[in-house]
Amino acid sequence: MSTKSFSDDLMFGQEGSIFTNTNTQVVAPIGQAIIAIQMLADTTFDELSPVSGFNHYPDGICVGDATGEKGLGTKNAGSESKYTGSGGQIINADSDSNLTKFPKGIIIYGRWESFTIDSDADGGVIAYISR
Repeated sequence: MSTKSFSDDLMFGQEGSIFTNTNTQVVAPIGQAIIAIQMLADTTFDELSPVSGFNHYPDGICVGDATGEKGLGTKNAGSESKYTGSGGQIINADSDSNLTKFPKGIIIYGRWESFTIDSDADGGVIAYISR
């Protein structure tokens, strides 16, 4: 007898996916989030925005590209709380001089409301959606 439930499936993107290889913002449907992004080629981002305010996490629960979007980390060791740890950096994106490059084949997991990649006609990404 299996103990797997329908809600288990929802955690892994069975509610849909979005492919893009252009420099156009991808936004999750209302009430849902992008929970995984699979890189089909080496990928850099122009924007990566975590869902904010989710389960009391004021700056999101995954990395992004703006100040404060460091996943559960903060920049100050010793400032850990119930909802934040320490360490981590933001993703270098947009016009940063040293862009963060995610290699082909990697999948990053989190809860993002939107993202924009740098255009790549030979690759792109697949974003997986869930509640």
